[in-house]
Amino acid sequence: MNVEERYAFSLRALHWLVFVAVLVAVAAIELHDLLPKGSAARDAIYMVHQSAGLTVLALTVLRVGARVAATVPAPVPGSKALQRVAVHTHGALYLLMIGMPILGILAVVWSGDPLEVFGTTLALPVAERDALSHIAKEAHEAGANLVYIFVGLHSGAALWHAFVVKDGVLRRML
Repeated sequence: MNVEERYAFSLRALHWLVFVAVLVAVAAIELHDLLPKGSAARDAIYMVHQSAGLTVLALTVLRVGARVAATVPAPVPGSKALQRVAVHTHGALYLLMIGMPILGILAVVWSGDPLEVFGTTLALPVAERDALSHIAKEAHEAGANLVYIFVGLHSGAALWHAFVVKDGVLRRML
C-alpha cells in the first residue's frame, strides 16, 4: 500500500529542526569529552551543548503543541503489534526530548553552576544540591543511551519503510 498523505508543514519542520538540534547537542558533548579540561574550547563547546539542549526542549514543546493541534495522517496499515511499537517509540522519543534537557538543566543548576546558553549566563535561583545534581547527571547520561537506541529504532523503521516496504511512509515527513 502506498501512503501519500503528508504531515503538516509545521510538524515536518519541527521534526527536522529537533533532529538538527539533537545532532548538535550530541556532537558537541562528544567533542567536549575530547578537549582538555579547563580549556576555553571545552567550555565553549559545553555552552553549545547546553544551548542545543535547550533548543531541543523548546522545539519539542512547540512540536507537541503543533501535534495536538494538527490533523495527522492515518496510521500505517499493518499489524497492531507494529503500530503499538511505533506509538510507544514515538512516545519514548517525545519523553526523551523533553526529559533529557530538563535533567541536564537540573544537573547543572543543582551543582551550583550557571547555565551557559547562547553566550548568556543564566544563574537560576536554585539551591545547590550535590547529591541531586549527581543523580540528575547520571540519569542524563543514561538517557543519552536511550536517545541513541530510540533514534536508531525510529530511523531504522523509516529506512525500512522507504527501501524495503516502499510504502511512502518516510515521504510523509519530508
